Amino acid sequence: MSDDSSSTLPVRPRLLDFWKEGDVWFLDWIRRDRPWGDEKLLEEVPEGAGGSYGVKVGEYVKLDGQSYEPGQVVVVETREELRQLVGGMSKVEGLIFPWFDRIVTPGLWLPHLNKIDFARYREENGKRFGKALAITLGLAALGFYQPQFLMLALLGAVFFGLFPLVDSGMAWLRRVDRLSVSDLNSQLVNNELFQIWIAERPTGLLKIAVGILVVVFAGQFYVDSSGGNSSLQGAALVRDSVLNGGEWWRLVTTGLMHGSIPHILFNGMALFSLGRVIVALVSPSLLGIVFLLTVITGSLASLALGNAPVSVGASGGILGLLGFLLVVTHKFKRPLPGYLQASLIQSTIVVAIFGLLGARFIDNAAHAGGLIGGVILGMICFPWMRLAPPKTRPIVLFLGWVSVAVLLAGVVKIAIEIRPS
Repeated sequence: MSDDSSSTLPVRPRLLDFWKEGDVWFLDWIRRDRPWGDEKLLEEVPEGAGGSYGVKVGEYVKLDGQSYEPGQVVVVETREELRQLVGGMSKVEGLIFPWFDRIVTPGLWLPHLNKIDFARYREENGKRFGKALAITLGLAALGFYQPQFLMLALLGAVFFGLFPLVDSGMAWLRRVDRLSVSDLNSQLVNNELFQIWIAERPTGLLKIAVGILVVVFAGQFYVDSSGGNSSLQGAALVRDSVLNGGEWWRLVTTGLMHGSIPHILFNGMALFSLGRVIVALVSPSLLGIVFLLTVITGSLASLALGNAPVSVGASGGILGLLGFLLVVTHKFKRPLPGYLQASLIQSTIVVAIFGLLGARFIDNAAHAGGLIGGVILGMICFPWMRLAPPKTRPIVLFLGWVSVAVLLAGVVKIAIEIRPS
């Protein structure tokens, strides 16, 4: 997307002149056959602001002795007054025009007016790639030369190096020069409304799920700090306990436990991010089913191919969600924004590189087992999946509740096994 979607108005003098009276340019580009194909997803202009120009403020700012807060709607009478108002703001969340009853978000302020300058596009992404590569190599080197900082260095390399590295590399390969102005505007409107639609989907169940993982980790922390037995020995995937002790329930409980604060933070964010997309696109029930089964396939792969005496974490299930979503986005690649599948592929590449860099403490077998399990489940579900269905099939709903029950039973089992004696 071009920098025309920025919310920094002072560097965009064309904006207010572009909006002609009575015209809303993006209405003709909305695909009405998609769940998010509706301008009503945009926030309604508040009562009293209709028929006027105005802005939704995006920052704390003081202009001409008047203080404004983020989210506040400020109304003016004329286009010139609007121009003066936004000229002193560096961040605006939305614009109001007299002839439209919705607040226009930054991504819809201006259409693409020309094709993308391909040479400049590649030059910019090449610079991003070089910078991200330097950060990745620098942090990786720090971790390997200072082993006490290895985990933190690699996590920093993921967020500040690998993600922008892979993103810029994939972007450099994208043939945006083949996209017409019409293609660019169609993508722009579809992407913006999809992001608003996803952000408005309910996330209550996901917050509860992440909260349960945090509570389990807090219990682990309490047990480990009390000087008793290690919580990991109590309920994680301990190879000897499973293969020789017959404690196969550990295939599930290990996916509900974590080994450190960065571990739970990283997995909690990933679960929420991937889970909200599955819930929105297919079904909340499938979230529980896919997570449970791929935690198990990840654990089985760890036992079969790994060599660590103890393995722990929800990563197998999270990679399972990622693999499942790769199939979902392939099935619905025509209506879905292209960036969604691209970001999933990017995440898969980053996880693979991260696994190679951190092979000493990362269970790559569990990651691979979870990812492959998710892809297989996606292929099984492929024929009957529907995009954002209004109802969930009874059998899927039933299996979803069974999966939740098994996972909750796993939480109870962990509490029993790690409780101080």
